[in-house]
Amino acid sequence: MRFAVLGSGSRGNGTLVASNDTYILVDCGFSLRETERRLARLGVSASQLSAILVTHEHADHVHGVGLLSRRYNVPVYLSSGTLRGMRKPVEIAGLLAGGEESRHR
Repeated sequence: MRFAVLGSGSRGNGTLVASNDTYILVDCGFSLRETERRLARLGVSASQLSAILVTHEHADHVHGVGLLSRRYNVPVYLSSGTLRGMRKPVEIAGLLAGGEESRHR
């Protein structure tokens, strides 16, 4: 398993978690173009993403989630509280609540 921080700060946050052919993006606070660029520096295409996991609804964690998810058909996982707090709700693959588990594929 490998981890790579795409960026961390008020301009955007994102971390890639990868294992074999599974690529999970934890938060996507950058624009679509910037996320694609940062992933490419790691040798990963956005089309390879298996899922996006959103930790919370602050803009620097969710700015690019909707567009990235729609453009590349990437499922989004977040808590119901995070979904309620987002300014622009996204289509989601799974809602996570305390103690609950969600499995994809």
